[in-house]
Amino acid sequence: MIRLIRSELIKLRTTHMWWIFLLCSVAFVGLALLINTAQADSDLQTPDYLNQAPPPGMSSQEQADFLAQQQAEKDHVAAAHTGAGLARIAANVYTSGQFFGLMMVMLLAILLITNEFYHQTATATFLATPKRTKVIAAKLITGGMMALAFWLIATVINLVVGTIFFSSEGVSNSLGHWDAQQAILLNLLVYVLWAVFGIGIGVLIRSQIGATITAAVVYTIGTYAALAVLALIRTYLIKDDWVLQAAVYIPPLASEHVVGTLQNQMGDTHLPARWVGVAVLVGWALVLGTIGTLITRRRDIA
Repeated sequence: MIRLIRSELIKLRTTHMWWIFLLCSVAFVGLALLINTAQADSDLQTPDYLNQAPPPGMSSQEQADFLAQQQAEKDHVAAAHTGAGLARIAANVYTSGQFFGLMMVMLLAILLITNEFYHQTATATFLATPKRTKVIAAKLITGGMMALAFWLIATVINLVVGTIFFSSEGVSNSLGHWDAQQAILLNLLVYVLWAVFGIGIGVLIRSQIGATITAAVVYTIGTYAALAVLALIRTYLIKDDWVLQAAVYIPPLASEHVVGTLQNQMGDTHLPARWVGVAVLVGWALVLGTIGTLITRRRDIA
């Protein structure tokens, strides 16, 4: 198994694609950090207008509404400065770049499989190791190691920039708070599971171009198209919260829910516990991994 893993690492390193995906991942992390730190700054600052008196000429009802709105925004700022509020904001910053980082991991994992067919090395691989399950296991382990590397680089960047940002804001960096720690650790699990997804997709769709394009389109456009459909159903057909809560069963959105960032998109919708997102991702990974292993064991490679 060690020799198989070493062989897979050599194949991965010699594709000359891993560093392109890594650079893309780092670029997306930087962009996401800009957005998330700007949002965090907005949440932590108290706008000057919140301390202003109601403008002259307002009726008593308008003044009451103005003051109520002011108080609601003051409460929001105050909540952001609590331990739990800061941890929620920190978790969002420390997991910046997750959405596109997971896509890069998935696409690179797809290449671990499809490269064998594209370069016609699958026959030699399975002749050298007749037990195909061991080959798939080695690819899964290699994909997990690759996902760990992507997560580590993204997390180091996020932690360095995040701690500097929170220090400049004069607030705690929340690294000692379990909510922030949990988000960082669960993010590692999510990265590894998406590597498993990539291996499974690569087995199901043997064409390198077909697999990567299909996966990228479904991951990006398909995810938010599904979210839009759920919102339309919730607005016009079934006006129950469970419709929007069903978003956690969509793998990319389940990934965001695991680290606590999906709530920012869902507004006041009460989402299930994080472990539901974990269960969804593990379930998808088991299904794709099992199907991929069974297909590889039975498919005629030559």
